[in-house]
Amino acid sequence: MNRRKAMTLGAGAVVAIAAIIALVVFVVRPGAPTPTDPVATTIPVALSAKDVPADTLIGVVLTLGAETGDGAQWKDAAQGAAVAERRFDMGGTPIAIATRNDKGTVDGARAAVEELIEEGVAGIVVATDGKHVRGALEAATDAGIPLILPYLSGDLETDAKAWRIAPTPAQVSTALTAALAQSERTLLIDAGGGSPSGVRVASTLEVAPGGDAAAVATEAARLTGTPSTKDGKPAKPVKNPADSILLSGTAWQQGVVVQALQSANVTVPIVLTPGATSPAFAGSLQKAGGTLSGRLLTVGADTGDAVALRSDASGRGMSAFLAGLRVLASDPQAQNLTGDRDFAAVAGSADSRSHDAIVALVRAASAAGSNDPKLVGAALENLKVGPADGIAGPVLDFSRREALTGEPVQLNTSVQDLGLRPATESKAGVSTTAIWFAGNPSS
Repeated sequence: MNRRKAMTLGAGAVVAIAAIIALVVFVVRPGAPTPTDPVATTIPVALSAKDVPADTLIGVVLTLGAETGDGAQWKDAAQGAAVAERRFDMGGTPIAIATRNDKGTVDGARAAVEELIEEGVAGIVVATDGKHVRGALEAATDAGIPLILPYLSGDLETDAKAWRIAPTPAQVSTALTAALAQSERTLLIDAGGGSPSGVRVASTLEVAPGGDAAAVATEAARLTGTPSTKDGKPAKPVKNPADSILLSGTAWQQGVVVQALQSANVTVPIVLTPGATSPAFAGSLQKAGGTLSGRLLTVGADTGDAVALRSDASGRGMSAFLAGLRVLASDPQAQNLTGDRDFAAVAGSADSRSHDAIVALVRAASAAGSNDPKLVGAALENLKVGPADGIAGPVLDFSRREALTGEPVQLNTSVQDLGLRPATESKAGVSTTAIWFAGNPSS
């Protein structure tokens, strides 16, 4: 069990925070004109909420261990929850976070939720993914406690008071189809993720986790018309080669396969399933010797750092989140959710989705004037939150179980360091994490 409380800030930290709040930083795309007038910073780094009881505790469920499974690939992204905790502490609304490891099993997920309920949490962020999440939903149904799921990719069929803030499977299928609209013959590489429902493919290759990705990449090169060899001889070319690749699997496995495809000199566009937005993808790819440059894209909600480049409310909301992240990373005493690493070590991976889940639960506790989970859940059902409420990503409407507003978009990678996270997270101006930005890179 890990229970953490945001620490009282010392004088030095207060000065640093004041400097960050007072500073307006502008980041523009290369070649873009410098704005003549600064955009007013109307969304503060520090967050506050009225009528939130001083002993409010929020639970977070993680899957710890190797990042090779659906759930564990999100354990570092989930550290955004710690940023929300610090931002509320800065604003005079101290909350605490209790963390449990579900061990990637149904029984573990059930036990994690039951332990958090016993601890007295007002609500729970289930910051993991996979079939084992069913155990958490079952435990929450019996207790009537609200759950928010920022990374769930499967169907949400439950009687629990549970809300997804990620795209639905149907939305993902539609977005993948749109991303592949210019492709006439798509090659699916099933690296353990199956075939996305409703997405038309011309042919399929399979590689199991831990399998021979290089051999599959060699065959993919042949099927896409890339000059290649087999057993030391030129491989037989194919008629009507595939003109795109759809890669399905965990973030870790996608990284391994992308590196193999790059080594095989495959040049057609590679479309990844949304798990690639996990920090584990970039880590796996770079560990294998691959690069984030190239024609890589995925689909999902626009929740990446590049949103901060905008001059609208969403941009200011993301900028405030990233400023809060820098405050926390600069605190030498700040630790991750499980208390076993300095927060600075995970600052490059902590994302806005887990942050927004915590913000939503605190806003619900504020609306309820209580940290009783049943009252918080009832308040959450009438809640709609956006940048003005401290949300860094898209507006969330909790009057429906699928709370994410809008449709997923095409996301492309960039190796440019945006300069919005601690400098230790980049080398020579090249990001060591995947920077996903919305839009078509050719537009």
